[in-house]
Amino acid sequence: MKTPKILIGAGGTGGHLFPAMAVATAIKKLCPEAQILFAGVGRPAEGNLLDAAGWDRVVLAGKGFKGVSKLAKVKALIMAVWGFFQAILVIWRFKPTVFFGAGSYVAGPVGLAAYLNFKPLALHEQNSRPGLTNRLLAKLAKIVFVGFPKGVEAFPKGKAVLTGNPIRPEIAALYGQKKNYNPHGPLYLLFLGGSQGSNRVNTVAMEVVAALAKAHVDFEVFHQTGVKGEGLIKTFYNRLGVRHETKAFFSDPERLYAKAHLGVTRAGALTVTELAAVGLPAILIPLPSAADDHQTINAQGLAALGAALVKPETELYDIVTVVKRLVEDPHKLNSMSGLGRSLVNLEAATVMATHLLRLSGWAPPAGQPLASNPLASDPSAGNPSASDPLASNPLASNPLASNPSVSNPLESKPSASKPTESNPSESKPSASNPLESKPVNLSKDDYVS
Repeated sequence: MKTPKILIGAGGTGGHLFPAMAVATAIKKLCPEAQILFAGVGRPAEGNLLDAAGWDRVVLAGKGFKGVSKLAKVKALIMAVWGFFQAILVIWRFKPTVFFGAGSYVAGPVGLAAYLNFKPLALHEQNSRPGLTNRLLAKLAKIVFVGFPKGVEAFPKGKAVLTGNPIRPEIAALYGQKKNYNPHGPLYLLFLGGSQGSNRVNTVAMEVVAALAKAHVDFEVFHQTGVKGEGLIKTFYNRLGVRHETKAFFSDPERLYAKAHLGVTRAGALTVTELAAVGLPAILIPLPSAADDHQTINAQGLAALGAALVKPETELYDIVTVVKRLVEDPHKLNSMSGLGRSLVNLEAATVMATHLLRLSGWAPPAGQPLASNPLASDPSAGNPSASDPLASNPLASNPLASNPSVSNPLESKPSASKPTESNPSESKPSASNPLESKPVNLSKDDYVS
């Protein structure tokens, strides 16, 4: 049996890399002799994460197409072509037995190069709505691993399987914890704007923190700001005299998840999955420019289970009031903890690793147990045996996974009429959400102690 060689296309941000690294770790655990090579685009965070973990990597040309000017799209296309030829050389030298597209635009050129060199393709779609790269490569792939129930519908029948999103062991260790905020003790607030930060989340954080400081709430802040916002946010918190831990990027979010009582975050697939896993109640602010608005769909899935509130950017006029009401109602806040766990499969990384190794021609040693797997079928294996543990489906009891065309709450659409930040008086609070309140007009006094 030849040595499995897995080429993983994943680059750019931690949101793509962390799940891919979890799968790579699971591969090495199942098959220590397996060789793994990451293909990325060379962003600083990418290099830091992979190098620190000791993974081999190559850097290829690549740039995103979404949300850029026509000239930038032309440049991105040229880089994609160059990246394709670079990938051909990598494949000839590394000789992979399978290609794993774990997200980001780099997976497109590498996946196509792998297919043209007769290498089997497997993909991972983290989000509820797939990106352009995965939609195109899915036609060539043997199997597509899907992170959220809604995503299954977007791929060719028989290829997409619901696995959940892989989470790292450090995060998985927090699965099952129950948050217990005591108003007589400090409140720990976590602000996450994604691996590159978010100016909008940073602005919201300053509003909320200033208001809580003015109300003399006992609290501490953990804030991932992104590189551009780090200095400003630190200066602001220091001026307020607020206890805080502020960094451009946290490489150990599990430590913050363990302490936090409430998160205010973007709604990337990895963030939503980790929030669900660690039982952290959250206010989710979807990135409006995300491809195909996938962050809104991700957020709605967690909110439908009662584990989070969704606040579009056009409806942040009352964010301070929403946070205050949650803080003033510990029972409500604590009751949200753990309600999203049905979106989490702790064995996702091992399940995906097993399929990738099987596509490489590997078979588990006799007597080696396989992970239970939320797959109803195994496309890479043809017709699985009824006794095959990969055919069992522990997510079958998940209401989001049953009859999505009828009862899937992810299909609910946001209201067509959204209040704008420039004129919040035109909006009306929702009668069904007791946390919604009338708009609050913030003055300069709200930003100083």
